[in-house]
Amino acid sequence: MKKTKEKNRTSPEISVSIMKGLNQALAHAKGNKLSVVEHKMSIMPLTSYKKDEIKIIRKKINLSQNLFAKALGVSKKTVEAWESGRNIPQGPAQRILYIIKTNPVLFKELKIVT
Repeated sequence: MKKTKEKNRTSPEISVSIMKGLNQALAHAKGNKLSVVEHKMSIMPLTSYKKDEIKIIRKKINLSQNLFAKALGVSKKTVEAWESGRNIPQGPAQRILYIIKTNPVLFKELKIVT
């Protein structure tokens, strides 16, 4: 069995960390607000791609339907259905198509396509 490296912490360090957490919990229970940093984000809506757009994205990165399907992790029949208009990509596929459309070299950079 392979042993993973763990950060060695001394008992005093662990005790201090536990006490800090308990004190924060008590303060919170008493209604004291902890200093929390809040970040607001928005998520871009998914883009729905039509058959011609999908074919353009695929050809822009120079892949056959078969290789494009393998790179996306879908079947060749799925890519054929998208490009013929029989099916429309959903969810994660829409997001990946957007990412590849905006950064056509990403598959090569990530060594998904070599």
